[in-house]
Amino acid sequence: MIKILMIVPFEEMTELVCQVWDEIEQQEQLTPSEDRYELTVTQASTTQEFLSSNPDADVIIARGGTAYDLQHKHFHIPVIELMISANDILQTIFAVRERFGDLPAAVIGSPNMFEGLDRILEFFKINCKIFYLKENTEEEIYRNVEQAVSSGCQVIIGGIRGCIYAENFGVHHTLLCSSHDSIWNALMSARQLGVTSRRNREFVLSNQAMLDNAFEGLISLDKDHRITALSTAAQKILNLAPGNWYIGMHIQDVLHAPRITAAVCSSQSYIDEIVPYGNTHLSFKKVALLLHGEEVGCVLAFLNATQLQETEIKLRGKIYERGHIAKYTFESIVGVSPALQAAIDTAKAYASTASDILIIGQSGTGKELFAQSIHNASSRSAQPFVAINCAALPENLLESELFGYVAGAFTGANKNGKLGLFEQAHRGTIFLDEISEIPLALQGRLLRVLQEREVMRLGDDKVIRVDVRVICATNKDLYTQVKKGLFREDLLYRIDVLDFRLPPLRERKGDVPLLAEQFISRFCQRAGREPLPLEPDAAELLSAQLWPGNIRELQNFCERMVVLCHSSSIEADFVSQLLSHSIHTMNTASSPSRRSANTIDTAKIRKALEETGDNRQAAAERLGISRATLWRYLKRMEEEP
Repeated sequence: MIKILMIVPFEEMTELVCQVWDEIEQQEQLTPSEDRYELTVTQASTTQEFLSSNPDADVIIARGGTAYDLQHKHFHIPVIELMISANDILQTIFAVRERFGDLPAAVIGSPNMFEGLDRILEFFKINCKIFYLKENTEEEIYRNVEQAVSSGCQVIIGGIRGCIYAENFGVHHTLLCSSHDSIWNALMSARQLGVTSRRNREFVLSNQAMLDNAFEGLISLDKDHRITALSTAAQKILNLAPGNWYIGMHIQDVLHAPRITAAVCSSQSYIDEIVPYGNTHLSFKKVALLLHGEEVGCVLAFLNATQLQETEIKLRGKIYERGHIAKYTFESIVGVSPALQAAIDTAKAYASTASDILIIGQSGTGKELFAQSIHNASSRSAQPFVAINCAALPENLLESELFGYVAGAFTGANKNGKLGLFEQAHRGTIFLDEISEIPLALQGRLLRVLQEREVMRLGDDKVIRVDVRVICATNKDLYTQVKKGLFREDLLYRIDVLDFRLPPLRERKGDVPLLAEQFISRFCQRAGREPLPLEPDAAELLSAQLWPGNIRELQNFCERMVVLCHSSSIEADFVSQLLSHSIHTMNTASSPSRRSANTIDTAKIRKALEETGDNRQAAAERLGISRATLWRYLKRMEEEP
């Protein structure tokens, strides 16, 4: 729908305008158009009166001083002037002469109404003076009527306001009317211009929507560096009052920022730099608009530090979708032994700091479990947790995984490049497991990253700042590795800021039954079978083992028990049987530090049991064998005649 708004100075014109519009609509039915039109007629005798109504249309029709004002004020809606032809004026003057005789008269209006009228009046020897309105305001109309009356004019010809003031001065007056043909021509022109105006307004609205929803603050300037458009984001970034008050103003009068103004007014067609603004700094860009090689304006783009940080957080949030999140907390750690509780207390204390941490412990003691728990208890818990096993990848792949690479960095590289793990862990935690296995050639580069918190992707020359907390883990004595020349001493001192040791499972025997019950319950649930209770004797037997593979070995053994157990509970005989076939037990039995049951006669075993009151744990210790070995020997004693 194309909206046409027509301003009439007095009510009497409305009827004539509606009559002409009906005639046009009837003619339109003979030659239908795809466009639809709507006409609204409003009465306003001055420009201020019209603007106070907050008009909304695709095209406006106005006459006289109102048209003159709107056109010269570059009103944002196109304006078509309802022309008052010389013929209209002459007809009105002749009507005045017939009514009032040859009285001196005055015609009052804007300059656009009376072009060439003075020559016509002189030609016909009509006693009529012309008074031009500099602006279409009540004060200006009153001043001209007063001046006309003072000069001896006895008839005032003009708009509704002029006639009202003439009435107050006690002189004759006549409205200056527009003819049928003038109204017809204006309406037809408005229909044609309305189509183009509608398309332009849709385009401007679309552009403004893009401006207002753009992340960057955008300002458009003309060739004189006056503002033609300014986005909502720019108002927020630059702390400007909302509204359109800035349109047409010079950029220096709006921003009061000499550094930015100097950049805008320079001859450079492209500028990209960081500039101070108020209490912050802005990322500022200028892009010139060139037409036939001549600069006809420019576009300015702004970003502040807060926006960059917010965007960065959103982008880093996408990392969670790729699984870079810590799942475990300190509540996930099972065990009540003093050694374990001491490690937990130390880890909790470290979690409240920002320093790097080194976790020392044998394989399978839960180093990553502790690393994730520390991350989730720290101020970085809402950020990524990125883990990598440094022994799992060869040197070239490990380097690209840690630091990333740009497109074309090496054969087979992703065409879009790749973020390194340090970048992915930005604002969060990176866990470097088995740090001792990093090749010497890569240790130097890692040291620089840890010291400067800056990474450089493979094949790139740009430095990228990262904010990460580093947690390293090792199952080796790094000081021994340094002496052997396998680990850099400076890197050791860099990562060994806060350290703690995880106890092996053999030092926390009281936790074995708790862990075993949890593992058994988990594997039963996964297998879809009823829970298998762990009998006390079976739990004691598990606690007696050394478990050189620590929790991981115990977990695997529990899974094996669930798979192979066909009874309603896990009993000691079943555990003993499985232990006798495990690699762990065979290695233990063959160890020179242990005595085999085959070397102990039955009498000694029975004597040890008698002396300990059938306490099998105490008897095994007295005999210098493991509880499992004692169980296996007793089993054979039962089977032998």
